[in-house]
Amino acid sequence: MTQKLWARLIKGPEVRFISHLDLVGTVEKALRRARVPLAFSQGFNPQPRIAFAAALPVGMTSSGEYVEFTLREPWPPEFFLKQVNGQLPPGLALAAVREVPEKYPALMAVVNLARYQIGLELPAGRGSEDFSRAWEGFLQQEEVTVSRQTRKGLRRFNLIPYIYHYRLQEDSSDSIAITLELRLTPQGSVRPGEVMEAFRAYTGWEGRVFFLHREGLYIVRDDGIHSPLTVKF
Repeated sequence: MTQKLWARLIKGPEVRFISHLDLVGTVEKALRRARVPLAFSQGFNPQPRIAFAAALPVGMTSSGEYVEFTLREPWPPEFFLKQVNGQLPPGLALAAVREVPEKYPALMAVVNLARYQIGLELPAGRGSEDFSRAWEGFLQQEEVTVSRQTRKGLRRFNLIPYIYHYRLQEDSSDSIAITLELRLTPQGSVRPGEVMEAFRAYTGWEGRVFFLHREGLYIVRDDGIHSPLTVKF
């Protein structure tokens, strides 16, 4: 009987510039060194059953990445946490682990919201009220088209429907903090960097983004927003 575990992974500044593929490979090597009995996929090229809920853009830190591990034999979650953390490099750490019913949907199928923290400079002579007016005017548009190069070619999409919620807070006299919640959908998602680039293109805002951090990934249901490690099955 296999065992399914969900874990929260912290990605610190030491490893902020590694790619998603490198991140997956680093975690896989740590699991091998910890002698975790990973289950493997079927077929001609079996792969360890490790699945991240959503890829994190290069250059970004996170305090709430979520990973699903499938083991071919049960391990106590606390023992799994200790053994794997002993093999992860500086900048990566598992914060918590939870056992999940084997037949419960995959983590990437239920996580549908990402929350980001963004720090933005206020140009000289521009205050937080100026930013608020520009930001709200930007989001009142019915359509903001952004382009992204993918393996299948250039993809164009409207970013407005992906913005779930935001909160603005003056961080200091020369900066503003933005909490930005973005939907994750089966059709895709939008990156916070794409939102900020589109905002600058629309408003001509000159302030530099100096902080970009993913606070966490969440499951939105009718009864509220839940962490994958506390949601009821």
